[in-house]
Amino acid sequence: MKTIEIKNLLQHIGKRQTRNLVNLTLGRPLRMSNFKSMTLDWDDVKIANEWLSNRSSWKDETVVSHYEAEFSQWNGSKYAFAFMAARVALSACIYALDLQPEDEVILPGYTCVVVPNAFKWAGVKTVYCDIELDTYGLDINQIESKITSKTRAILLHHLYGIVCRDYEAILDLAKRYKLKVIEDCAHTTGAEYRGRKVGNFGDVAIYSSERSKVFNTIQGGVAVTNDNVLGKRLKEYYEQAPYPDELFIDNQLSNILLEFYQFKHPQSWCIGDIYYCFNSHKKLFSTTEQEEKGIRPAYYGQKMPAPIAALGLNQLKKIDYYSKCRRNNSQTWEKWCQENGYKKPLVIDASVPVYLFYPVIVESEIKKEVKWWGFKNFNVSVGDWFNTHIYPVPGRIPGCKNADIAVEQCINFPTLNHMCKFPGF
Repeated sequence: MKTIEIKNLLQHIGKRQTRNLVNLTLGRPLRMSNFKSMTLDWDDVKIANEWLSNRSSWKDETVVSHYEAEFSQWNGSKYAFAFMAARVALSACIYALDLQPEDEVILPGYTCVVVPNAFKWAGVKTVYCDIELDTYGLDINQIESKITSKTRAILLHHLYGIVCRDYEAILDLAKRYKLKVIEDCAHTTGAEYRGRKVGNFGDVAIYSSERSKVFNTIQGGVAVTNDNVLGKRLKEYYEQAPYPDELFIDNQLSNILLEFYQFKHPQSWCIGDIYYCFNSHKKLFSTTEQEEKGIRPAYYGQKMPAPIAALGLNQLKKIDYYSKCRRNNSQTWEKWCQENGYKKPLVIDASVPVYLFYPVIVESEIKKEVKWWGFKNFNVSVGDWFNTHIYPVPGRIPGCKNADIAVEQCINFPTLNHMCKFPGF
């Protein structure tokens, strides 16, 4: 490790431990709620260590097939294919729908950069549409004006673990115009509508198991469909996709340990820094600088290998439990909204949210100081995701007034903490 890297690492640890000393002096908790890796437990650490010690089975396709079958059954989808990211699953969906260069797709003007990137790299034109502020989904009142003779699909997202307000209306509109619907369920794995999991109402759907999502394999994604033709097309894309190399898999497994000791271990405030000190060089980042600039990374397009699928299988066993915890914990923020005059996110009739986060529109002044404000008022970390229209890329989308408000005023309360542990751990 270079001298400057060691210096930066020590400064980082020094700041954290100084803050811990201040918190201890003031009687504040040493461990805070976090938006990352709150579903990791000792069993995930054990699985990661076992696979790190048994590299001969890293290409065992039966483990991946088992994970895909289990996800398919749990989600109520006919076909499921596992990739190394939801953004790759989206690329598979673009392929399955046979979207061609110069075709147009309608996207919400309030999303992550990896979503438009997937279309950009396929040559598909993205047309942005405003959102509504009840659930932060596409606004049905804005979509029709965006449809042209080149429009082929609508990407409908369910954000923050809440089912999109205009779900059925968007599906009906797409049917009327003979457009395909891609459901982005990256934030909302396990949420339900009319007794079915979201993602089963459109033509194809994507889910994420990235470290900050409903379930966690550090990085990972799944593409699903209930259509036989689209299932065949997804399989074609999947079979052409390579596995990541051994170094990448090693880093993925090592990050399970790194994240657990930093965020979930009972003494994470201390042990986390010690572990990070020796393993920070293996830390992975969800979105690279290349992706932020719209450049396709060399490793993009990979499918999920056996060790990551094994972690996914274990996380599936716990996903319903942790989603119930999220719903229960969200009642704290719901009560706070009621007592302080803030609007609660809308839970539409016949839907069951999972509350990845609990989003609330507050004053711009609060959002600008949201982390300090959260610590001061609740002793928790409060987030500001998304703080740009195409997060994390700076800039705005013209004509998306509600998205402007969300960017400037929407904050996110955490819905899981270190006290939420799967029974037995």
